[in-house]
Amino acid sequence: MTDRTGQIFGSLLVINDNGTSQLLCRCKCGTEGNYPRTITKPSYRGPKSCPWCLGSPCEECGALIPKKGRMPSKTCSDICRKARANRKEIERYNRIKNTNRFKLSRAEYLDKLSKLKASDPDLAERLRERHRLTLRAWRTKQLADPELRKRYLQKKREYESARLERIRSDPVKHAEYLRRQRDWYHSLGEEDYRRIFVINRKKSKRS
Repeated sequence: MTDRTGQIFGSLLVINDNGTSQLLCRCKCGTEGNYPRTITKPSYRGPKSCPWCLGSPCEECGALIPKKGRMPSKTCSDICRKARANRKEIERYNRIKNTNRFKLSRAEYLDKLSKLKASDPDLAERLRERHRLTLRAWRTKQLADPELRKRYLQKKREYESARLERIRSDPVKHAEYLRRQRDWYHSLGEEDYRRIFVINRKKSKRS
């Protein structure tokens, strides 16, 4: 059997040939590894570089992912995989959220859910509790990240401004909106009034 030590195949330099089916090679980047002896044959169609040289960057953090198998990985870790999945889902939602098909499907789902909650008080309470826990977790995450909190408040202000502009553009809706606001204001007890209009305003001025 021919000793292949010192021979170069693609980007691989054979540095040890002990006569087995595997050759120890060093890639041009310096990475060493075992490769099949068939790499020396003209009919070989496998990689002639190390997995790192054939790798691709992670779609989320940009870290290099070594190539393993035919299909390259899109992400380098579970954290990046979840982040990519969330990003893809947001992109998909933004593509379909204004389509008539999505609006109809969502309306049907919400109507069905409302009927289920009306017929099953326990289900309604479980859903409310889950909603409260989700909001609490999101609130905690925001308070731990000032930049995230800032972006959220800015987006909320923009949404509220656009909503009020739509209401004011329609005199009937605007009158109904003002009526509901007055009814809500007059329904407040002393404790709710202080919490909303005294304590919260003091906090806003301090921040």
